[in-house]
Amino acid sequence: MELLQETKNLISEAKNICIIPSDDDQGEGVVNALALFYTLKDLQKNVNLIIDVFPEKLHFLIPSLDFISSPKNFIISIPRAKADVSQVYYEKNEENLKIHLTIDKGNIKKDNIAFYFSEPKPDLVITLGIKDFQDKLGKMDSFAFILDAPIINIDSSSDGYNKKFGNINMVEHASISQISMEIIEGLNENLLTPNVANCLLAGIMLHYHHFNHPATGHEIFEITAKLIKKGASQHRIAKELHKTTKEEAVFLSQIFQNIQTTPHHDVSLSMLDTQAFEHLSPEQITASVEKIKTMGIYDDLLVLWKSHASDPIIKGFFYSKKQELMEKIREHQQGDMKHDWILLHIPGANIADAKEKIFSLLL
Repeated sequence: MELLQETKNLISEAKNICIIPSDDDQGEGVVNALALFYTLKDLQKNVNLIIDVFPEKLHFLIPSLDFISSPKNFIISIPRAKADVSQVYYEKNEENLKIHLTIDKGNIKKDNIAFYFSEPKPDLVITLGIKDFQDKLGKMDSFAFILDAPIINIDSSSDGYNKKFGNINMVEHASISQISMEIIEGLNENLLTPNVANCLLAGIMLHYHHFNHPATGHEIFEITAKLIKKGASQHRIAKELHKTTKEEAVFLSQIFQNIQTTPHHDVSLSMLDTQAFEHLSPEQITASVEKIKTMGIYDDLLVLWKSHASDPIIKGFFYSKKQELMEKIREHQQGDMKHDWILLHIPGANIADAKEKIFSLLL
């Protein structure tokens, strides 16, 4: 109760708030970020939602992407010590914007140019589903304006270890939606509007795998019933969350076209010797795995595909109900552990070598 009161106090006192959801938790962080966005807007707060890409399957939860407030004051910076720029002009057409610089002295390289947002420092940062904020900041070098602001860290401890980096750490053995709902009701139960209720219920359904997760107890159905009474549409949420995007459909098709049996612990293998899926988001991969699981076809499945980066890497996932196999792979390979599967990042460019590395762990 003390943590909840401290959280309420911080939110009540803040005027400018940034919300930052995780981008690798199948969308649970994003839908709860939306729930808090709606709530804080109703409280007349100035709210920015910082997110790289809004998942397509969650578009139904907002009127339009233009509705979301995000940082807009973007700066391009060139050190005077590197070059003396005497003129700046731009040309703009339907396809792009070009910025032209006239340099009198010096020479500009790409590494000399800095890009960042210049916004008023927020009074408060709220993170959702983020395990390690320093790691997240390393991928957000354009957002230096959020540094040193107090942080409310909201996360589910049942989804893995959290570094508890916040001034307040609402990290509990429950879904992020349950924690967010507790905060919103603590502020004012009337803030549970239909929009907020839809977002919270979507998070519940994502976390508990559409109520098929073993941890789905009676209290989850009681929360669901309450959210439905507040205006959430379980039928619509289920329909939208089960939609398959074009990219996911192609990905799943390629997995099944290339699937083969192996002699290793009855593990099925699918190697996609292409870089066509290098830009798949963690959310899209998670959605694809969940669809494979509902088919009930394979107990154990290893999928690998190529990805291009500054250092070559093979991406993939391993799904199994055998926890001893999951632990072996997690112990020896880089990867993000989920409930019954692990997202893999294997250094190297050779997909066959990556396969052998994983299979060597299954012996």
